[in-house]
Amino acid sequence: MVLKLLRTGLIIGLLILSCAVHAQISFGGKPIFKGGGAKAQLNPQELPKMDFLSKSSVNNEKLIGVKLKHAQYAYSIDVNYSISENGVWEELADGRKVWRFSLKSEGAYSLGLIFSKFKLPKGAKLFVYNNSTEQVLGSYTHKNNKLSGKFSVEPLEGDELTIEYIELPGAEFSAELEIESVLHDYKNVFNLLKGAKSEVKASGSCNVDINCSEGDDWQTEKRSVCSISYVVNNTGFIASGALINNTNQDGTPYLLTAFHVIHDQEVADNAIFYFNYENSACNSNDGQRSQSVSGATIRATTSNLDFTLLELTVAPPASYMPYYAGWDHSGRIPAYTTCIHHPNGDAKKISVDNDSPVTATYSDARYTFDDNSSWQILDWEIGTTEGGSSGSPLFDENHRIIGDLTGGDASCSNSVDDFYAKFSESWANYPNNNQQLKYWLDPLKLGVETLNGLDPYFEISANSRCVGNEFTVELNVAEAVNITWDFGEDATPGQAIGSGPHNVSYNSVGNKTIQLTYTVDGYNANLSRDVRAIDLTKLSFDYTIQKKKLGLINQSVDFDSFTWNFGDGNTSDEVSPNHEYLTYGNYTVSLTGENDCGSTSTTKKIEMNYDKLLSIYPNPSADKFTIDLSKIVYSKIVWSVYSSTGAKVKNGIISEFSNVLEFNLKGLAAGVYILQMDVDGEILQQKIMLVK
Repeated sequence: MVLKLLRTGLIIGLLILSCAVHAQISFGGKPIFKGGGAKAQLNPQELPKMDFLSKSSVNNEKLIGVKLKHAQYAYSIDVNYSISENGVWEELADGRKVWRFSLKSEGAYSLGLIFSKFKLPKGAKLFVYNNSTEQVLGSYTHKNNKLSGKFSVEPLEGDELTIEYIELPGAEFSAELEIESVLHDYKNVFNLLKGAKSEVKASGSCNVDINCSEGDDWQTEKRSVCSISYVVNNTGFIASGALINNTNQDGTPYLLTAFHVIHDQEVADNAIFYFNYENSACNSNDGQRSQSVSGATIRATTSNLDFTLLELTVAPPASYMPYYAGWDHSGRIPAYTTCIHHPNGDAKKISVDNDSPVTATYSDARYTFDDNSSWQILDWEIGTTEGGSSGSPLFDENHRIIGDLTGGDASCSNSVDDFYAKFSESWANYPNNNQQLKYWLDPLKLGVETLNGLDPYFEISANSRCVGNEFTVELNVAEAVNITWDFGEDATPGQAIGSGPHNVSYNSVGNKTIQLTYTVDGYNANLSRDVRAIDLTKLSFDYTIQKKKLGLINQSVDFDSFTWNFGDGNTSDEVSPNHEYLTYGNYTVSLTGENDCGSTSTTKKIEMNYDKLLSIYPNPSADKFTIDLSKIVYSKIVWSVYSSTGAKVKNGIISEFSNVLEFNLKGLAAGVYILQMDVDGEILQQKIMLVK
C-alpha cells in the first residue's frame, strides 16, 4: 500500500511539475532599445554616494563573537520609483508601448532590484540590462507575477542598469511596477566583474570545486543545492540551501536553510535562489548564475532551532535539472559527512569530514539554540566553510541530509569546529506545524525515518534491476526536444530517441549509467542516472562460533531481504544474526535471499565444536605450524605443545584476537606432538607431526 501511495504521489507530482516548467524566472527574447535606437533621451537616476564598506554588519558581528556563516555583500538603498512617475515612454509604429528607466549607483560591482509591486499583463515583457555589456536579464512576463506582488531581480554587473518594459496594444490592464530597493554590491562576491579589484573575489584557496574528483560521487545531490541572496535591515546577504524531498514524492519545491538566514516572510518574499552555479571543471572560473527563482513562503521555523523550511514560489523547471535531496531524521551518528555549499558566494564547493560528527550545543553572542541540537564537525579533511555557506546541507554517508549549517570557526587557515542544526531535532521537537519539518516532509504520515532523494523529471520503473528483465525509462518534460538516451554497457537497446517510455534490459550484472540529453526552453540538459543490474548468483555467508553461539556473516550482494534457518527449528530475518544452540552438534544452516529477480538459497553444514574447526597447516611440517582461528571468537587462548612423553616443549598466550596462531618446532626431534589449547575454558587437543 505504501509503495502504491508513493508511486501515485510521484505521478501526480510529475503532472504538477510539468505545468510548472513555464514558471522559471526568465523567458528569453530581446529588448528593443538596448544599444540605442530610442527617440526619447534617457538620463540615469543617480543614487546618493555612501561609504558602503563601513556598513558591514557581518564584520561588526565578528568583533563581538558571532560565528554565523552568512555573508554580507551589498547595502540596500531605499528608493521609490514607479512606472507612473519615473522613466520615459515611447510608442512604436506597431502600437506597442515601451517604458524605460535607468539608474546608477557609482562604484557598484553589481546592482540588484527589489520591486514592491510587480504585476504584468499577458503578452508584456520586461528586461533589465547594462548597455556597456552583453548581459540581459529577462524577459520577465506575467508568469513571474506572484501573490505577494513582489519580485526581485538578480544582480546585474556594473554600476548602471536600464529597465525596459514592452506592452502590447490592447493590454488587459496597465502594468504595476514600483521599485523599493536597489542593492549596491560593494564586494564583487559574485565575481560578475572578472578581474575587477574588489574586497572579496572568491572563496579561500582550500575550497574544492564540486566538479573536482572529490565531487564525483555527489553529482546528483549537488543539483539540490543553491545559493541564496536576501535583504535584512537594508543589508544584502548571501547564504546557501537545498531542495528537499517529501513522502508524497511530488516535487513540492521545499527548500531547507537556516533560521538565522531567513525567518521573516518579507525577507523570504524578496529572496533569490540560484541553482547550478558551479564551475564546469575543477579549478576553472566559468560559473554562471543564470538559473534562479524569486521568492518563497516560510512553512516552518523556530528561534530555538536553526532551521527554516521554505516553499519556493515556483518549482525549478526541467532546464534547471533540480534534485530533491533525501533525508534521515533518526539521529544516527554517521560514519562521515559531506557539505555542498557556496562559500563567500562563490561557485559550488564540496567539503568532507572523514570522521563522525559529535553532538554539541551552538552558542555565540547572538544566538543560543537548544542544548545538544547541533552536529559539530571537529575537522574538515577536504575544504572548509565560509560566510555564504550558512544553511547549506550536511549529508551522511548515505547521501541523505542530516543538518544545515549554522556557523563556527572553520576557515582555510584552521578548518575546525563547524556546527550544523540537527535534522533530527528540527523534525518534531516542537508540536506546531510551523515549527517542525515532520508535518511538511511526511504528509503521508508514513512514519519513516529515512527517505531517498527524488529526480522529478527522469523516471525509472520499479523493476529496473534484474538481468534479462525489461524495465522502462521516461522523461516527463512536455516541452523537451532533441531527446537522446544512452543506456550504457550491455544494454538492449543501447540507445533511443524521444521521451519514451522506452523498454530496456541489461545482459550482465554491475553498475550501469543511463545518460539523457535534451533541450528545453533553449537550455541543453545533460542528465545521468546509475542503475545496478543484478541477478541471483551473489548469495553467500560465512560464520564464527563462540562455544554454543553461532555468529553469521552475510556476504551477499544485491539482495533486498533475507531468511535464515538455523537447523534447530529457529529462523530469523535479520541481515547477519547471532544464534545460540542448546547443545553442541552438527547443524545445517540455510540462507534464502530475495530481490527483484526472485529468490534463491544456499546452505552450509556447521560443526558447533571447536575441535572440528581447528585447521592446522602444514601438518606434517618440518618446523613451522599455523593454526587457523578465523572461525572461533574468543577472549583468551592459553596454548601448549607436548612431546609424546608428556614434556611441555612450547607454550604461549593469545590475549588479543588474532585469526591465526603460529609457532616453530625447529630443532626438536621428529615425531608426534600434542597441541593443547584452552579457549575460554574449553580444552582442545590435536595431534601434530614434526618431520625431518
